[in-house]
Amino acid sequence: MSQPLLNAATPDQHKLDILRQHFPGAVETDAQGHIRINAAALQLAVDPSNPAGVQVEEDGYELRWVGKREAYHSAFVPVQKVVQPLIADSKHWDSTGNLLLRGDNLDALRLLRHSYFGKVKLIYIDPPYNTQSDSFIYRDDFSAKQSEVLAQLGYAAENIDYIKNIYGARTHSGWLSFMYPRLLLAKDLLRDDGVIFISIDDNEQAQLKILCDEVFGQECFVASIAWKKRSSPDARDTIGAVHDWILCYVKEPSLIKTAIGKMPLSADRVDAYANPDNDPRGVWASVDMTGMTGRATKDQYFSVTLPSGRTIQPPSGRSWGLAERTFQQLQADNRIWFGLTGDNVPRIKRFLNESNGQVVPSFWDMSECGSNDEAKKEINDLMGQADVFDTPKPVRLIDRLLTISTAKDEQAIVLDFFAGSATTAHAVMARNAEDGGNRQFILVQIPQPIDPKAQKEAHNFVTKTLGKTDATIFEITAERLRRAGARIEAEQAAAQQAAPPAQLEGFAPDAGTTVRTPIDTGFRVFDLVDDPDALIVQKPLQEATQADVLAMQAAIATPQPALLPRVLYNLLLAEGLPLTTPLRTVLEQQLYLAHNVALVVQAIPLDVLTDTLRALQAAGTPATYLTVYAPWVADDNFMLGIKTVAETLGYSDDKLRLRG
Repeated sequence: MSQPLLNAATPDQHKLDILRQHFPGAVETDAQGHIRINAAALQLAVDPSNPAGVQVEEDGYELRWVGKREAYHSAFVPVQKVVQPLIADSKHWDSTGNLLLRGDNLDALRLLRHSYFGKVKLIYIDPPYNTQSDSFIYRDDFSAKQSEVLAQLGYAAENIDYIKNIYGARTHSGWLSFMYPRLLLAKDLLRDDGVIFISIDDNEQAQLKILCDEVFGQECFVASIAWKKRSSPDARDTIGAVHDWILCYVKEPSLIKTAIGKMPLSADRVDAYANPDNDPRGVWASVDMTGMTGRATKDQYFSVTLPSGRTIQPPSGRSWGLAERTFQQLQADNRIWFGLTGDNVPRIKRFLNESNGQVVPSFWDMSECGSNDEAKKEINDLMGQADVFDTPKPVRLIDRLLTISTAKDEQAIVLDFFAGSATTAHAVMARNAEDGGNRQFILVQIPQPIDPKAQKEAHNFVTKTLGKTDATIFEITAERLRRAGARIEAEQAAAQQAAPPAQLEGFAPDAGTTVRTPIDTGFRVFDLVDDPDALIVQKPLQEATQADVLAMQAAIATPQPALLPRVLYNLLLAEGLPLTTPLRTVLEQQLYLAHNVALVVQAIPLDVLTDTLRALQAAGTPATYLTVYAPWVADDNFMLGIKTVAETLGYSDDKLRLRG
C-alpha cells in the first residue's frame, strides 16, 4: 500500500510495459540489470515468415548533438522539488483556478505532469532565442553526480567533458539540450486536441523546427507563422529582420480542426458584406458557384436560366460547384445571386451571421497582432514606469492564439512556462472579460536576478517601487498579474455600471443589456523548493551518519503545523488533482477533503474516522479515495486498523493509499 509521494511513471516505463505485455520474449535484462531489446525476437513475433528480416539503419535523417541522451534522461528523472504554497503572495486563493509557479520550468513541468497530464489545451512559450542579447544563462552547475549519469548513459570521457563545456555556453547543442526535455514534458501535458505555439527568431528556428518534428511528429506540424514585430529594420543590419517565427504543432493530427479553428473576419472582410436585395436575414457576401472539372460529377453540368431569361452553361473549363438539385434548393431559399440586372453568372449568398470566421493566414501583420513597440507601451503604462521588461509580447498577439485555439464555453487550461512579463495571463483574463469565457492559466517563471547596472530601471522598480529585497524577473511577472487583473476588474465594474438597469425579477432583460460574469483575476502562487526527503534518500548509504538519521526523523516523522500546507498541496499532486483544488477542513490538523479524496495527515481514533467518513457520504460529499500521509502517523494501531476500516466502508484496495 505504501507509495512515494510523487511517482508518475515515465513514458519509457509505459512503453516498456507495453513491450513486455505484447512481446515478452523480446525484452531481456542483463546481469547488470540493464534492459535490452532482442530485435530478432521482436522481428519473429511480428513477422514469423521472415525471421531474418532484421535490419539496423546505420544512417538516417535525424537531429543529433552531443548530450541528446542526457537531455532526454533529464526530462524523466525522479522529481526532487516540492511545491510550497505562498498564500500571502497570491490573490483570491480560495476561489481562483489560475496558477503562478516560481522556479525552474523543468522542475515545474515534472511536477505538473502528475496532475495535468493530458489536460492542457494551449501552450504558448517564448523561450530564450540563444542570441548574445539574451540575459538568460544556461545551467552551469555541472556536478560529479551528473558525470556518473552520463557514464551510465554510455557517453565516452571526451563527450562528458564536451557536455560539461556546453552547460554554460551559447551553442546550438547547449540550447537544444535545454529545450529538448522541456518540449518532451510539454507534449505530455497537452490534451488530444491541444496545440502548442513557440516564438523563435532565425537564430534557432531551423534547429527548433527539426526538434519539434521529432518530439511532436512531422505529421503534427501545422505552420511556421511569420509575425511582423516591427515596422522597419535595424539600420545596422545588412538585411534587417522585422519578423519573428511562431511554430505551431498539434498533439493529435486527426483532431487539427478541433485544435485550431478559424479567426474572426477582418474589418475589410466585414466591410465587403452588404444587402443590395434587402434580404431580411441581414448582410451577405457572394461567393463563386463554379468548381473544378477534375473533381466534378455529371450532375454538376446543367443549364441555368437567369432571371433575365438568358440560359447559360458553366464557364469554359469549369463545372458548377454543386449539384443541380442543391442549386434549385438554394435558389428557392433566395441564396443565389444573379447580380442587380439578373443577368450575371450565379453566385452563392453567404450571410455574415452564419460566418464562422476566416482561415488563419501564415503571415500576421502588426496592425492586427501588435508589435514590439506596442508591447513595451502596454507594460510601461501598466507598471507606470519605462523599461521594466526588455522583450514583452503584445496582448493582441496572444489574444489571436487564444481566439483560434480555445473556446469561451470550455474550461481550457493555457500554459506558459517561460512567463516573462506575464502577457499570456494578461491576454487570458482580457479574452475572458471580452467573451465571458472560463479559460485558466498556469505560468512558470524562474526567479532570474535582474542586473542592477544593465537593467537599472527594472531593478529600481522591483526594489524601490515594489519594496522587494531580491530583484528578480518573477516579481515583475507577479506584479503584472496583480495590476492587469485590477484594471480588468475596474473596466468590468465601469461597464456594468453603465449598462441599462436589469428588469424586475421574473421579466426578461431589455435587448442589449449585458450581465457580465465576474472574471477570475486571481492566482495561487507556489514556490518550488528542495524536497529534503528525496535528498536524504539519494544519499549513498556509506555516507549516511547517525546525525542524518536523526535529522530525517525530525524532518519527516514529526508532525509540524508549519509544514502542513506544503504536505497537503503536494498530496494533491500525488493524487492527480489540480493545485487549484479547494481543500476543506474536516478535522483540524487531521483530516481534509480535496474533491473526492480524504487526506489523513495524522492518526485519528478509528471509530471517529469511520463515523466522519459515513457523515461525509450522508451529506452528499463522499470520499471515494482514502489517502494517508504515513510519515506523520506514529500510531501503529491506526496503521494496522486503517485497512479494516477501509474494507468496512467498502473501499477497494486501489482506493486506499499510503503516501510518503
